[in-house]
Amino acid sequence: MQNCSNDKYSPHLLKPKTKKNYQEILFAIDKKHWKSDLGDQIRKSFEVLVKTTPLPFEKQFQIDFVVPNKILKNIKNNNCFVFIDIAKYHPDESAPTIKKNLWSRNQIIIELKFKSFQDAINYFLKRSNELKSIIHEFNLNKISENWSFKNSISSSLDGGSNLQFRAPNGYKLNKKTKNFWWWSNLEIKKDQNGPHEIQKGIVIYQKLYKNQHQFSKESYIKLKDSIGKRFLKGEKKKSFMTTSKNNISQLTDSSFYIKGKYVKLVKGCWRMKNDKMGGPFISYSWLNSLKDTIITAEGYVYAPNFEKQNYLRELEAIIISGI
Repeated sequence: MQNCSNDKYSPHLLKPKTKKNYQEILFAIDKKHWKSDLGDQIRKSFEVLVKTTPLPFEKQFQIDFVVPNKILKNIKNNNCFVFIDIAKYHPDESAPTIKKNLWSRNQIIIELKFKSFQDAINYFLKRSNELKSIIHEFNLNKISENWSFKNSISSSLDGGSNLQFRAPNGYKLNKKTKNFWWWSNLEIKKDQNGPHEIQKGIVIYQKLYKNQHQFSKESYIKLKDSIGKRFLKGEKKKSFMTTSKNNISQLTDSSFYIKGKYVKLVKGCWRMKNDKMGGPFISYSWLNSLKDTIITAEGYVYAPNFEKQNYLRELEAIIISGI
């Protein structure tokens, strides 16, 4: 008979699974602070409307508060908690302390300590993006943790491209040609008006690198729209995907480094010319290992009857796994 005492023991496996409510943050803070200017600043910082999607705009995060010493069992499996403690003995500045799996598996707990009430307000006024980045990166890793590099996206890419993406099953290859690939995933979801089609798509294309100007937003949009007109055609005659340019939705771009690689991020909306389809997209561009080719990976969503942020998070998690 096998001796059970020799088995490996993982205490975290006994904890419940955390909810997948990626858009929600619970702030553990005294009620008097939540009802004060500090609470107002937190709401102002985290409930920003995401205007790179079609109307109606969604909030960047859904937030609420709990009293720190009254966190009930039924909410201990929430995805993200932010604890805020204000006391004179805290240092003038301290980095966020991150804890994981405190009450449930795959959970993030962030502790913020401030010396004064005003220091706390200033942090959320000037440095809230630091906190958002921590939460966003955690969520993307959590989304992709059970995916594999063995999937239809990676298997469709040419061996010479050296590209591999961690992705779920269900993505179908629609078109493949030299330096271009297009996959999509279709599902049916119901609401009070009946069933609706949801489409998530991944588009990857490569172009010879000549100069840094190719990473500008203008150059990217020009290339993106030429790719759409050539390859991303709709069901209606002369319909194709193009970038939406209007005075309602925003088209934003930013640059940063991932794993030591310079990356260009563009977010906005797409529409189908000569048709009524449209939705949000997210795009990353970076140089290959030889630094002679720009790789662009885009994710797009068509879900006119539903919120789109979680679908975009899934697509973003797929894309950054290949950088």
